[in-house]
Amino acid sequence: MCSSLDSRVEESIEQAAEALFGLQRSNGSWPNRRPTSVMGTAGALTALHVVDRERSHDLIEGGVRWLLDTQNADGGWGGTAGAPTQIVPTVMAATALRLAAPHASQSVRRALDVVESHGGVQALPDPGMTLVTSVFLELAELGDVRGIKRVPRELFLLPQQLWRRHLSFGVALVIAISFIQTRKGLPGARRLLDRLARPAALRALEQVDRSETRRGGYGGDNWLASAVCVGLSCAEEVPSRMISDIVDYLRSNVHEDGSWHMIQGLDLIGSAYVSQGLADAGYASDPRMALARQWLRSCRQDEASPVFDTPAGGWSWEGPRGWPNFLDTANVLTALAAGGSEEPSEHLRHGLRWLESRQDRRGSWGTFIPNTTFPNDGPCPYATAKCVEVLIENGVPRDDPRIRKAVDWLFTQQREDGTYESLWYRGLTPGTAMALVAFCRAGVTGHPAARRAREALLGAQLPDGSWASGKTGKLGDDHAKGTVEETAWALHALLASGVPADEPRVRRAADWIMAAQQPDGLWPASPVHMYIRDLKYYVDGLIVHGLALKALGSYRSALAGIPRQETEAL
Repeated sequence: MCSSLDSRVEESIEQAAEALFGLQRSNGSWPNRRPTSVMGTAGALTALHVVDRERSHDLIEGGVRWLLDTQNADGGWGGTAGAPTQIVPTVMAATALRLAAPHASQSVRRALDVVESHGGVQALPDPGMTLVTSVFLELAELGDVRGIKRVPRELFLLPQQLWRRHLSFGVALVIAISFIQTRKGLPGARRLLDRLARPAALRALEQVDRSETRRGGYGGDNWLASAVCVGLSCAEEVPSRMISDIVDYLRSNVHEDGSWHMIQGLDLIGSAYVSQGLADAGYASDPRMALARQWLRSCRQDEASPVFDTPAGGWSWEGPRGWPNFLDTANVLTALAAGGSEEPSEHLRHGLRWLESRQDRRGSWGTFIPNTTFPNDGPCPYATAKCVEVLIENGVPRDDPRIRKAVDWLFTQQREDGTYESLWYRGLTPGTAMALVAFCRAGVTGHPAARRAREALLGAQLPDGSWASGKTGKLGDDHAKGTVEETAWALHALLASGVPADEPRVRRAADWIMAAQQPDGLWPASPVHMYIRDLKYYVDGLIVHGLALKALGSYRSALAGIPRQETEAL
């Protein structure tokens, strides 16, 4: 391989590393720019209009202007400003404008026309989101909820272990919707049962709130907090503090341009990816990386979560408090493992045991609760493959029953075209790439499923050398335009599977990633992250850099013929 190519890869990695270390905070973390969010803004507008209209008048006006300015030419909105139109954010924006900006009736009409042109909210692939969007449309007098199911709040009269598995991380939203649905009252016996269930539902909601980094910030999510606020405003005998905490939370989060972001606390997720990328690019022993790992360790949760029935020892995107989940924990563990023998083994060992304990009876991993029936927290090929990778790389034998069970489950989840889906990343590229990596770590590269996944990735490469979402048919996916994130996932997986660095398609992918690098040494982020599965995407400002560095680090190693090293069992 020519030295000019080697030097280009080296220069790209060094430029990115220098830029990232320049952004690193003194505590070891990296600041993650929180993307402005259509749903976050629409939710905050709705909530403040309903419960704090007078005091928050200026904030409401600013949010209305932002929504009107960011409406797409087709009349809809995507997850963020300028993103392709998707139905759920369009409905939420229309609802907010209908309530808070009567003068914006034309914009609301255009938005509703877009929704109807795609079959209306009844055509959404997720029945839960059909319910949620219908309830908000009815709240703004833009729809009719007759025939829509009522959320059975009496479910909360049952022991928590009976409803937890069915509601998962949707507990707060389910309670909020149940309150909005009953604001006009219920007939007869239902009214009595609903009244009996109200205290139990409020206790569950308070339990969620007590686990938060900040009171009133459910999941660190402005839209969810807003939905809870609206729901509580429709309920009777609700402690005023619960509403005022949310209002204070929303008021503190508004941006100068009048918008609200989506998720608070993406620093941990982004920092974990950046740490992984820098380590794979050759900086694992850098003192600044030791500081990053120290910060990640400090974010481990030292309390059990009664809401999710999880022990202490996991990680959440919000930091030391919040909603512990499997995928964030696996990513942090990968970053910590890069420290090698310098990493305090008890932290890594405890985290690995925590992750192992979350495997469900199928052999897969979801996100929050094992064995859940909740659609957006079911078994996930990407999460399962990531957990397989991190466990094997930290000493769990390939023939361990847990690994074999997980790999066998992955075999059953492959689509006919050889691809895999993911719960939390759009399209088919991330899941397919991660599954291929897991097969390689598990030593089954020759299995037909692994061969099909590899061929599917190679076949999906775009003419310019990049990868996009793949042909999914989902509104908002653009399978013709590559992204750095998806290209990096694919390149790393192909190299892990043994495709040589001098293979033309691999070289084109590496060239594309380097060409996409900006003058400041970093890469542009794209909306490839799932907020609501297939219905709303968002941009993460840091993950893209970690993925790009990981891919280029793998490519450089492949050029040099350096084999990947695995750690010994802890």
